[in-house]
Amino acid sequence: MAKMPTTERETATFRLPATLLNRARHEGAKRGLAYVRSVEEALEVYFFSRLPPPMAEALEQDIKYLKVSRENYFYSLLDARYRQLISRTPGRKTKKSP
Repeated sequence: MAKMPTTERETATFRLPATLLNRARHEGAKRGLAYVRSVEEALEVYFFSRLPPPMAEALEQDIKYLKVSRENYFYSLLDARYRQLISRTPGRKTKKSP
């Protein structure tokens, strides 16, 4: 069997709210992952570590251009998507372009 490249790992000890860890455990279990891997994936998304380098660099530059924190950048992306979702909710009146 071919050897898989490994990533150097360190142990990190920190405290998180129990509700957050329970959610990570639940979400990880649904996907067949240990909760630690579920938390690791969340960090990978937050830091763009699994994106192609040009994409990650463009997003990092956008954060700098907008002069917002990484956290607020993600909130703004989620807010924009949420607004798209609610704008097409059945029964909801939408603004029409002139």
